[in-house]
Amino acid sequence: MIGRFFRKLFGNRGVAPAMDARALSMPVAPVAVGTPVAPVDAPAGALPADEVEDRFYRLVLGAACSPDPGMSAHEQTLLRRLREAFGGERFDVTLLPRLPAVVPQLMRALRNDASDSRMLAEQVARDTVLVGEVIRVANSAFFRPAKAVTGLPQAITLLGHDGLRRVVMQLVMRPILRTGEGAAQQAGDRLWEHAERCARACAHLGEGTCDPFESFLAGLVSHTGAQAILAELDKHGPAAPAYSRRFVAAVAQQMERLSLHAARHWDFPSRVVQALAERADPADAGARTPLGRALLAASRVAMLDVLAENGLAEADAVLLAGPDPTFTQARLVDCQAFVRTAHTAEA
Repeated sequence: MIGRFFRKLFGNRGVAPAMDARALSMPVAPVAVGTPVAPVDAPAGALPADEVEDRFYRLVLGAACSPDPGMSAHEQTLLRRLREAFGGERFDVTLLPRLPAVVPQLMRALRNDASDSRMLAEQVARDTVLVGEVIRVANSAFFRPAKAVTGLPQAITLLGHDGLRRVVMQLVMRPILRTGEGAAQQAGDRLWEHAERCARACAHLGEGTCDPFESFLAGLVSHTGAQAILAELDKHGPAAPAYSRRFVAAVAQQMERLSLHAARHWDFPSRVVQALAERADPADAGARTPLGRALLAASRVAMLDVLAENGLAEADAVLLAGPDPTFTQARLVDCQAFVRTAHTAEA
């Protein structure tokens, strides 16, 4: 049962106090040379992708901005230790988050489009935690039921196969990202806030070109390696670090590469794994798949929304469209509005 797996694997944890993001006092760094000039239709104050990512990862790391442009000797040592622990293809897989075995079994059953609501209800009904979450989501403003949903078959019919798979994966990924205590749990809260938004944004941007559930799944698991990286940094880093932009970017890439390892280890769909591989190597933009492009843009849209919610960006700030013509400025603004509306509706 999923509930039992959660209690066994993660235990009962209280809610961490809200992180005082304003206390980080991160200055807005100047845009690097070569950053694209804002197009004519870009709203005033639109933030470039590198600035959004730098602010977001500082929020997760709890790190101020170092005045030094390059990496310090301490940062170089930390980065070397991270690469030694996680950089190779043959690292210890026990360092990865553990996915409850019952979940892949349920996911395989959900791939069968011939399954009716009654059959699915019998499988889901084996776990009371999952039953409660399915009914809660079905009753949310996002689905707008004509009347309150009280039965599991009715809820499953309303959600559909993709909706049910989303609920299952959200329930599984939440404790994987929101783990640890103190600062680690605060970082996990920010990672989960990003994961939910990134999943919605990726599905929205992937409409018409990508499988809806694969888009959602790619966004949801794009930071599953972050907690292992944070734990390693906590062993060697200072209590109140101030990191350079280059170091923060390097740490972010290690998080993304470890998330790719996790997706491979969990045998996720090949297109999801490929999209995560492209996310972990943003320099290889010429070979991007539709899902890879959607994930990259969705991750940044989600980051900006988390920053705004935590007071580290203006409430009306938007992501500046880059040179990639896949997503126009108007499309990114529309996606951001969708993410905010969906988050409020599902809350």
